[in-house]
Amino acid sequence: MLSHRFARRAALGLLLLIAPLPGRAADLRLSAEQQARLAKQLPKTLAKLQQRELLRVVSVGDDISTFYQPPGFPRYDSAMAWQGRLLNRLGGYFYYHGIVDLVPHREIAASQKQAGDAWTRYAADLAAWQSSKKGQAPLAPDALRFQADVAAPTPMGVPELIRRGLPQAQQIVQGTAIQILNLARDGAQAAQAWEALGPEAFPPPPAPRPDLVTLCYGLNDASASLPLDGFRAFLQEAVSRCLQNGAEVLVAAPPLSFDPSAPRESLGRSRPYAQIARSVAEAAKVAFVDLGSALLEAPSDLASLNASDAFAAATVPLAQAFSYRADSPDTLHPNAAATLAMGERAARQLLDGPTPIPLEISGAVELTGPAEATAQLRIFNPSSAPRSLVLSPLSFTGWRLKPGTPDAFFNLPPGKARRLNLPLEPASPSPAPLGGLIRGSLIASDDDLQQLVDLALPLRPLSLAWPEGRLDAASGEVVLTATLTNQSTNPVQGTATLDWLGQQQQFPILLEPEKSLALPLRLALPDPATAPRFFGLAALQITLPDRTLRFERRLEGLRYLGLEQRFPLIPLSAASPSGPLPKPNTWVTPFADPRGLYCLIEAPSTSSSPGSSSLPWGTIELQIDGRSPAANGSLGFVDRLSATIPWSDGPVPLRKVRPATFGHSYYFQYHPDGFRVTATTRPDGSRRLEFNVARVNLPQHQWSLDPSGQNSLGFNLRLTRIDPATSQIDPSLTQTLTASAFGSTDARSLTVLELSPSPSPRWSLRIY
Repeated sequence: MLSHRFARRAALGLLLLIAPLPGRAADLRLSAEQQARLAKQLPKTLAKLQQRELLRVVSVGDDISTFYQPPGFPRYDSAMAWQGRLLNRLGGYFYYHGIVDLVPHREIAASQKQAGDAWTRYAADLAAWQSSKKGQAPLAPDALRFQADVAAPTPMGVPELIRRGLPQAQQIVQGTAIQILNLARDGAQAAQAWEALGPEAFPPPPAPRPDLVTLCYGLNDASASLPLDGFRAFLQEAVSRCLQNGAEVLVAAPPLSFDPSAPRESLGRSRPYAQIARSVAEAAKVAFVDLGSALLEAPSDLASLNASDAFAAATVPLAQAFSYRADSPDTLHPNAAATLAMGERAARQLLDGPTPIPLEISGAVELTGPAEATAQLRIFNPSSAPRSLVLSPLSFTGWRLKPGTPDAFFNLPPGKARRLNLPLEPASPSPAPLGGLIRGSLIASDDDLQQLVDLALPLRPLSLAWPEGRLDAASGEVVLTATLTNQSTNPVQGTATLDWLGQQQQFPILLEPEKSLALPLRLALPDPATAPRFFGLAALQITLPDRTLRFERRLEGLRYLGLEQRFPLIPLSAASPSGPLPKPNTWVTPFADPRGLYCLIEAPSTSSSPGSSSLPWGTIELQIDGRSPAANGSLGFVDRLSATIPWSDGPVPLRKVRPATFGHSYYFQYHPDGFRVTATTRPDGSRRLEFNVARVNLPQHQWSLDPSGQNSLGFNLRLTRIDPATSQIDPSLTQTLTASAFGSTDARSLTVLELSPSPSPRWSLRIY
């Protein structure tokens, strides 16, 4: 049971969640310092606010920007998302009146229709009562009555109550408002920013352009442990596109997630991506807010805590931030109260700057063996007063804290430092280190606040930067050039051994301090004629006089697909270099002619029954990279053609095909007749699916059916099955063509389909 000190801590945290910003209740105007800070970060936005002109904002991002909440709670309301809360706070200083969602979500439109119907009935009931004067007068509709769960109150202001309680025709926004076009998508990853920032965000003249774009990705990238290098590249290009189109940019780092069963790992999961988002914003000199630190920052009560209590106490207000009904658990999406707090505190970061961290932490991660390391930290008190604090480590890229490692208490005199060593063990899955730096975070709790502290620590004595991406047309032997860096203060001399598919190569290593060495690693590939795919682990082991180090990189190879050739899919869970691949039972056979591409998918029978007529058999997702030859296979966005497959046979409707489905350079409006999906059940219970795509949908692709032109496509296929007993996805039956660690919409995750019945005997490699 939690002690009274935990209860006190929880009360302090809840007060911070619902309290206004310090000093803001009486402040009706920005101070000169705040205006100067805002003018430096968002000068055009500030100028419009000062003139009370219409401010147009485009929001792109993931679930956090759509304001996703579990079913039964108010959601999909831009005014209640973090960016709406932040903009409402800023606009309030200049007498703006609320946020206008230019394209309300269908759930908002439905609530407005419900409100309209309720007001129509009320008008009729009121007229009848006024005529008869019998009984009590009818009650006017109340916005809160439209909430599915009145027992779980949601922080809503007057504009929100009006928006949900009146039909759209009766809603009047007086004075000035801020317009938001919300192009964020649930489940989005950073690659999808390239789709969102097209003509819909920046329409051609004479249509007005946005004044400000808010960017917030990382929640789903972190959940999937996607590569940090790709995350950075997608964000950099997204910011660049906004600036090229004349819009100001506000980059937001993702909030924390909180899973009580793995609190440290879940809290630290998004922090490496937050660091990358900050570095991208700083390099581009655009505005930045940190939703993760905004969510965690809370009053501390160190005087009432022991070091062993501090982390558990810090999670009490965080648990409240992810609190919904008992039947609506959610460890990814902060609730409405927490979102309100995030937006308000993010506005404070813009106006006053981030809360200073009252200590300096430096150090390195020392590799002590092939599977062990130590984070060696130096904690320094730069102030003129003594400081007591507890440090609670969370997680690090590629590593986690060894179980049982206690949190550390420090009583630091002014100008003094202390040392802290944290034992680490490998963590999987986890994004690979970027730039020779191990990124991690910890919670610092002192007498005033609990705060997030992010760390980017060099990996000593050596770090190895592997290449990452997709390599097509590979055969025989390929060379991966890795960069080895000596990040210690002493020369490093030893022997390197490359282990690849059972073969070993040795070569000497001699490297001076702070110097780098390019290592051309030669990998002999399997013969494509012997197997359709392979998974391999390239392991470089470096033996030094006092220790042995190990660095690894995974490779996935698929033989080029060809027309009229049956190719196996594999279970997603089998995508690993260890162990033999299971015997295939699901196949895809592509066909093509000048009119289009036709895919035949064969799936095995199942002994299960649908159980419910509304339960689908599964889903199918097809990806085609139809960009030009120079772009095909490179870093980019490619969306999915998706259909839900019923148990019944016949034509299957395709989900809406988005404009950039065949690559971020398309933005093409597709005719539904250009696609066709059908399902057939064979006598033995197996299913046959046909997925046809018309050639006219890919105008950028040269579509050559012989080697004289562009005769290859980026290609991927995933078949997901539903378990009738649980109505959930059955991972054991989820089949895929490629299964690399790249994001599902990252073009590098696709493989190569040659439009020829005699494809080249080459590999398409994914290196991750």
